[in-house]
Amino acid sequence: MPRLLLLILPALLTAGLAGCDATAPAPDTQVVVEAYLQSGAPMPPVRLTRSVGTDEAYVASETAVREATVEVRRRAAAGAPADTISFVEQEPGLYQPEASSRVRPRATYELSVTTPDGTDLTAATTVPDTLSIVEAQNTTAVYRDTARQPSFTITPPMSDREQQAVLVITATSLADFGRPESQLVRGLTPFYADIYDAEEDSIRTYRTTSSGVRNEANFTRDATGRIATDLPWISVAFYGPNEIGVHVIDDNLFNLIRSQQAQSPGGPGGGLGPGEIPNVIEDVEGGTGVFASYAKATRNVSIQCPPSLTDEECPSFAAFP
Repeated sequence: MPRLLLLILPALLTAGLAGCDATAPAPDTQVVVEAYLQSGAPMPPVRLTRSVGTDEAYVASETAVREATVEVRRRAAAGAPADTISFVEQEPGLYQPEASSRVRPRATYELSVTTPDGTDLTAATTVPDTLSIVEAQNTTAVYRDTARQPSFTITPPMSDREQQAVLVITATSLADFGRPESQLVRGLTPFYADIYDAEEDSIRTYRTTSSGVRNEANFTRDATGRIATDLPWISVAFYGPNEIGVHVIDDNLFNLIRSQQAQSPGGPGGGLGPGEIPNVIEDVEGGTGVFASYAKATRNVSIQCPPSLTDEECPSFAAFP
């Protein structure tokens, strides 16, 4: 479940959706969009590909949508266009903004794509407010020590959403991934060590891992509205130094993650019978994929080996914070 979810997290801006049709089954190929806007960060690229059948191999160079017209419009408070950002194809299927622009918190952005064959694709996202981590506790902790679990308090993000706040927590290992894979494998925490398959997996797949969606049942608020959340141990794939990301996500990303979890055998709602599994929820007209946004704050933590591990069992990059 965590590996599946991180494919659509902003930490990995890869074509996690490009090889599949999020609304399968579908008889015809569709344009697939993938773009994640981070509050306060530069406008990201937009990737355009075409979906392939479940029995076909996904090859990026063969599925790229070429020579499309791509624009992103920011809406003013009254709903009228405030400015338009044009994109240019930098490499097959990857479109970069022509001019530098930063993503504004709480702004609504609308994507417009027209392909050479006349296909029109649109999507919209309202960017979450920026956030900051105002307090971090237990930034050096022993793995699975519940008495001293790392925790983070963030500012209450301003929002016009009526729904409850949702968070996603990611952990990115800061170990030197230039090390041999045999050394890095020794740094995996028990859950990930159990599911790692050297013949099928790259160890780098596990560098960034995710908690999945966490709602208000998983965190607390103080009198000022600040949110406090623990670091879920399922988020941590490697001992040693990690960058912890606390994300507030928009509705598009929330819908995508929670519906993808329902399709995962290991996720909440997983294990449903044939005909019972709902389609992935995506908010794209004229195609499929994800055009979403998020806000992010980070802190570094050091996850130490449990005392039960010997010096030989604990990797050197985890022994020294």
